[in-house]
Amino acid sequence: MEEIEAMYSLWSVLLGGGISVVFNRYVKYGYVYFVGILVIAVLTTAWAQHWDDFLKGSLTLWLPLFFVHTVIYGLVDYHRDAPKKSKVFEVKLKVRGRPLVLGNIRRGVSVMASAGSGKTESIIYGLLQHFRKQRFSGIIHDYKDFEITEMAYPLWKDKKVPFRIVSFGPIYHRVNPIAPKYLPDEESVHEVSRVLLENLMEHRDSGENSTSRFFKDAAEGLVSGLIWRLKTDYPQYCTLPHLMALYQQLATKSLIKFLRGNITSRAMADAFISGMGSDRQTAGVLSTLANAIKKIATRKIFMVLSKDEIPLDINTEKHPSIICLVNNPQKDASLSPVIATIIHTISKQMSQRNRKPSFMLLEEASTLRLLNMHRIPATLRSYDIVSVYVLQDKIQNDMMYGEKASKAILSNLSYQFFGKVNDPDTARYYERFFELVKIPTRSVSKSSGLNLERRITEGEKEVSKRRAEVFFRLKEGEFVVFADGKDRKVRFPRPEIPKGLPDPLEVTEEALEQHYLKVHREISSIFKGLQ
Repeated sequence: MEEIEAMYSLWSVLLGGGISVVFNRYVKYGYVYFVGILVIAVLTTAWAQHWDDFLKGSLTLWLPLFFVHTVIYGLVDYHRDAPKKSKVFEVKLKVRGRPLVLGNIRRGVSVMASAGSGKTESIIYGLLQHFRKQRFSGIIHDYKDFEITEMAYPLWKDKKVPFRIVSFGPIYHRVNPIAPKYLPDEESVHEVSRVLLENLMEHRDSGENSTSRFFKDAAEGLVSGLIWRLKTDYPQYCTLPHLMALYQQLATKSLIKFLRGNITSRAMADAFISGMGSDRQTAGVLSTLANAIKKIATRKIFMVLSKDEIPLDINTEKHPSIICLVNNPQKDASLSPVIATIIHTISKQMSQRNRKPSFMLLEEASTLRLLNMHRIPATLRSYDIVSVYVLQDKIQNDMMYGEKASKAILSNLSYQFFGKVNDPDTARYYERFFELVKIPTRSVSKSSGLNLERRITEGEKEVSKRRAEVFFRLKEGEFVVFADGKDRKVRFPRPEIPKGLPDPLEVTEEALEQHYLKVHREISSIFKGLQ
């Protein structure tokens, strides 16, 4: 009889333990509910049974069951409440062997490899597939005249996230990076002016004297003043084409009169206005700005940048989108400044909390100069924006930003892809990323003369795990990856990539000419109204 009661108690505890697991794992406050049920069962049993039977049942059933329930709660409840790790920023890239897993690409990705090493088809296309799968919004700088765009368009062809192209060859969409809604205050006007002029003047951190710096600062203030006056008093004409037409049409005295029409624009351009007493100084500022503006005063740029057709706050729930900015190596002197200005405006609109995950992919990133680029990857990370920085060689970045700023940019990008190099200094730079390992050494010394003595010395020395010569021998599609403190040499298979582009707008040469003249007529109408 006692054996039957013991078996009954054991099976009851096991059954109760199973129910406890279900309560603890799947029911909110399951521990409390189960204890409540136990208390009710105990009180009911105490009322129905004799006292001796109740004490015996408590020792053999209720107390063991309560103990088992508490142990299960300690083991199970923590795992139930722990949030599952998000897979949105975890990328799995197909390589030969086991997949390459990048645990959190919010930390930033840099890809450095010489021309023909397979950066675009191997790494960039794999990242684009992930962005499409997770419905990211983002910017793509396509330097090589639609090479990335024609790979990306089929991925987003389903239009779940709209795909928009801003190009200055065939025209697809039109955009206004200095629309009044994107310039809420004086600081934003100063920043966009600085980005535009630094790219137009091919500014470098070294190699300029104080005089040239003054002319550039004065020209920057002049542009800021013109933008502010247009934004405040003529918002319908606050575009880069109207700004260029305004500058080209006005004589010096008329320009100063226009700037003095608003107290803020006057303050912004004060360095230029105050120099009116010096003809040489005024001529220096005006010629500096004229030489810069002539690069972008083209009919196609006038057409593309004179209308705000697509929203630039692209990572909102209201209108998420992918914007491809298409450059051209043959025309990058005129296109890169405009594209850098658009990217600056988009990045400012994207840098808001509680937005959709997004990305900024900069192919041939060293052709663009962005404001405080060494801080951008770390800043964007806080807003769930992935930075993908693609270069052919580190020296290109050094030339654009200077060695220290270039180092700061690359050090903020945690996932490093190193491909084939052609420069020994770059190979040695790569080598320093990897840990030191000890290798055995053996030296043999022989005595001279008739003495045949030979001495062998064995030892160890520390060398980099990945030597510089490794990077010279990498083939197309081969990369050494440094990720999450570990390194790995991988080879990407050549993917089958469908390519395509949407139909562009039909814009004739006559339409371009008519639009160019229209912008100049609209600016002329401002001064007729002022006279």
